[in-house]
Amino acid sequence: MSTSDSNPALGPCCLATLASADAARLVDDYCSYLHCQVLASESLAAPMTTQWGCPSLAGARYWLLGNILGRPWLRIVEDFNAEPATPLACAGWMAMEVLVEDVDGLAASLADSPFKVLRPVANLELSDKIRAVQVQGPAGELLYLTQIAGDVPPFQLPQATCAVDHLFIPVLASTDRTASLARYESLARHSGLSFDTKVTVINQLRDLPMDQQHPLATLQLADSTLIEIDQLDKLAIAPGEPHTLAGGIAMVTFYIDHLPEQAEAHMHEAPPYNGRRSCTLHGHDGERIELIEC
Repeated sequence: MSTSDSNPALGPCCLATLASADAARLVDDYCSYLHCQVLASESLAAPMTTQWGCPSLAGARYWLLGNILGRPWLRIVEDFNAEPATPLACAGWMAMEVLVEDVDGLAASLADSPFKVLRPVANLELSDKIRAVQVQGPAGELLYLTQIAGDVPPFQLPQATCAVDHLFIPVLASTDRTASLARYESLARHSGLSFDTKVTVINQLRDLPMDQQHPLATLQLADSTLIEIDQLDKLAIAPGEPHTLAGGIAMVTFYIDHLPEQAEAHMHEAPPYNGRRSCTLHGHDGERIELIEC
């Protein structure tokens, strides 16, 4: 979260990438239960997979999904070496916080779906203007489905314009909150906030006391989006296999005003790049960070 009035150079967060050996079914799950539509379905070009560090995925299918208004927020890649993630087991991208219009109604509709509701819908400790439910997806990914009912200063948060709108907070599981935050602050040229707070879904999944607090950080991004960093112990470090994206949330894509000078820039015509320069970097714990110059 910014502590100043300057505009972050990083953001908004554009989309998350999920990798799955059963990608077509995963696409159907998101379209059937989370109100997504397919905006594009193509094969991965070799320059794209080279940029990601996964050249053997060239030719694999991928789908770009968006909300009913056409805003993209999810990319699903067919990777036959990807296995469903175990939530909170590895450092890296942990969860997608997705803006929704009616969280109670949506949670009820997931009762007999491939999306497992982990916690009852509840207002956040932070503010009664934020109401959310935590869900585990078919690829082991965590989703925080969140309804924003008003302003929550000092945070800049959006409000939904359709049933399931877009990704607005990617959540990172980190071995070192300070080091991870510094990495994203350097990209955003903007400062964040660090604090401790209760995260009930973490406490439940890790069999911890429900009131246990955890070290967190937030960084405000452009267009009312953020990054959340949760420092957790006993996290395995992902091996970073060069031929697979691995299961779960493989990468998060952000817009940025200028690519870092030291980055190797690429250009792809396919969406969401649409001919703009892009690069792929890594965070403190090895997570993939894709940047698209806007």
